[in-house]
Amino acid sequence: MVKKVKAIFQWDITKDGKTSTWTVDLKSGNGEIYEGPAKKKAGCTLTVAEDDFVKLVGGELDSMKAFMGGKLKIKGNIMLAQKLSVLFADAPKSKL
Repeated sequence: MVKKVKAIFQWDITKDGKTSTWTVDLKSGNGEIYEGPAKKKAGCTLTVAEDDFVKLVGGELDSMKAFMGGKLKIKGNIMLAQKLSVLFADAPKSKL
């Protein structure tokens, strides 16, 4: 996945007025996901409500529709956000 994406995404996930920050580093090595702000500069920062994040990852909400509908806010290189479809398409599906 690192070879396909080559980017760092910072996710600011909101719930009940609080924000949790997670980083998906798919720029080098084997990739890494960790809680907290990006250790290296993120290519883009995405802000989304927790419920919508779960729908995005689960394939129930299209990232472009979420962005156009104001449910997903993007700061930084908006073109990197197009790689989210690769990220979510290759993610293993689980039943919640």
